[in-house]
Amino acid sequence: MFQSKEIASLKAALLDAQTSGASAAAVLQEAQAELASATSINAELSASLDALNATVAENAAALAAAEAATIAADARAVAAEAAVDAQVLERLASAGVDPIKRDPQAKDGDGQTLTRAEFEALKPSARSKFIKEGGKVTA
Repeated sequence: MFQSKEIASLKAALLDAQTSGASAAAVLQEAQAELASATSINAELSASLDALNATVAENAAALAAAEAATIAADARAVAAEAAVDAQVLERLASAGVDPIKRDPQAKDGDGQTLTRAEFEALKPSARSKFIKEGGKVTA
């Protein structure tokens, strides 16, 4: 039979094991609560991320539409400017204004000299006319 010292020692070890088991159960319960909280926060963050991604996609579509509208508006402005230029030149020509005075791109070419930069700034038709009429290009 067991001696009373061994029984007392076993009872103490059993009590320690029960205390340790209770502590482990409390720690486990606390960890499970933290896991549930983290899972809830993760779900909220995922929902927020999905909403932000949807907003980014909407903004990208709106930006693309705005860029397309800007390009179209720029093209209309260039066309309108060209039409106005043509009308002004036509009216000046009908009023008898010399081509040189009505079109700053056109040069008279009567032995005139232009720098390379000035020559390159001319329209191709004005360049051709300048050279044909004896114009000279300098560096």
